Amino acid sequence: MGSEWYGKKIRNWVGPTVGDALDSACYRKSEPFSSSQLCPLGYNKTDTNCIAQCPLSYPIKCGLECIPQNDNCILEILQKTASVVSVVFNTATVGVFGEVKAAYKKAHQTYMCAASIIGVLKSLIYYLRFQQTTAPQGSVEELLAVAYQTDVVVVDLPIAVCTCLGLPVSFSARVTGVVIAVVENIVKQAIVNGTRFYLLRLTALNSPDESTLVEIQDFLDSNTTCGFQLKSLTDRISTAIESIRNVTPSATSEDIRVTISRSSLVLTDVASVTNNCMGEILGNKTTEASFQTRDLLRKTMGIIIDQLIETNATDMGVSVAKDEATLESANLGLVVLSGLDPTGILWMVSQFVQPTCGPTSFIGEIDDGTLFDALGLTTVDEAFEGSYGAWTKEGDGMVNILFKSIDTKDVNVVIHSGGSKYAEVKVASGETVTWNASIAELQDKTLYLDRWRPNFIGIPGSGGGSLVLWVPRSSKGGHLALNVRINAS
Repeated sequence: MGSEWYGKKIRNWVGPTVGDALDSACYRKSEPFSSSQLCPLGYNKTDTNCIAQCPLSYPIKCGLECIPQNDNCILEILQKTASVVSVVFNTATVGVFGEVKAAYKKAHQTYMCAASIIGVLKSLIYYLRFQQTTAPQGSVEELLAVAYQTDVVVVDLPIAVCTCLGLPVSFSARVTGVVIAVVENIVKQAIVNGTRFYLLRLTALNSPDESTLVEIQDFLDSNTTCGFQLKSLTDRISTAIESIRNVTPSATSEDIRVTISRSSLVLTDVASVTNNCMGEILGNKTTEASFQTRDLLRKTMGIIIDQLIETNATDMGVSVAKDEATLESANLGLVVLSGLDPTGILWMVSQFVQPTCGPTSFIGEIDDGTLFDALGLTTVDEAFEGSYGAWTKEGDGMVNILFKSIDTKDVNVVIHSGGSKYAEVKVASGETVTWNASIAELQDKTLYLDRWRPNFIGIPGSGGGSLVLWVPRSSKGGHLALNVRINAS
């Protein structure tokens, strides 16, 4: 599900807000090992469990905590603030679906039905248009065969039909004869009539509630797709988790978490879908507020994924009936976003995002740009002020750092990856030093630089400034070039 699926390209950049710290510290989230003693991506393995790597907003490891850029671990330990509360992450997520479900139940079913069907049709028709423009000679039968290989028809449309029919959104309901028959007819109508199908059929709803028809018309006029994309993504994640449990009944929650963390859903799809929402969000928000909303979308998706995994858990082979709260997630309010400002429901659930930090997630593959825009390069104080660089998605798979000193003293630059010390580079006064590493070693982690410089009595200290940025993954190799200026401060 790349941006080409929705026909609109918004550059996927880290942006200026994902690294903003909202507290003085956060506790590193921990998870048990999987049955194969593996950790999810973004976690480091300890003797007893998996512990989160420090995220962009808190890039410095300080024991079981992470602290903001340029902060001091010793001072944090000595001056621990009461505002940071140690919470178990599952406690932070308890009730999120309950809140969403309450919002869903207040919605009109007619609106929900129409919004679901229209949202699916928008994606399906766009895809069919793409097929027709690339293979204009395609017949109805050929297009039908192609359509039946897409998630839109296999997952999204059956769920939407279940919503309209008032059926539970379970796998068994999705494959019943009546649902399949309705799906077949909708797909055929979409191929033959395109957008005219859902526009002409709007009056066929015959809703006794005039306000519902107004809502549906507003939804059509808004031409919004963000909410439907989020709902569709949640459907796919729920289906993937259900599939893992059916194929591997003995899978624990930890096993599923590891598998999902390495899937394309997490590595690329969440980033693509949330970034596609930027086009709509930018229409009525400032750039910074738009990035904040996108970051919140990604955090919320992380919470939803965790809860989908936990609420449908089995106990090492014990067969458990599928939790309705999990299988009905498609209908639990995310579809309401289809016709509303995406921030409405997201700010409601943001209260569940507590100061317990997991790894930076759902960044995805980053498009070309300067390090400030593309990878969120940020310097604090004077030590590295004036540093700059660029990221390209295609490249040799290398990180190249050029340290150029205009300092009057020799310094040591400490390089941290994911919060842990990775390397140390000596840079003599006035000299230029290069340092290289592969992107594969550093990808999906923060890269943090601080500098150790002798003070007036010759004792080295790390004060004076720092630099942080994100190192992304790239299926095309990627290349990161960073010019680090070392100043006297």
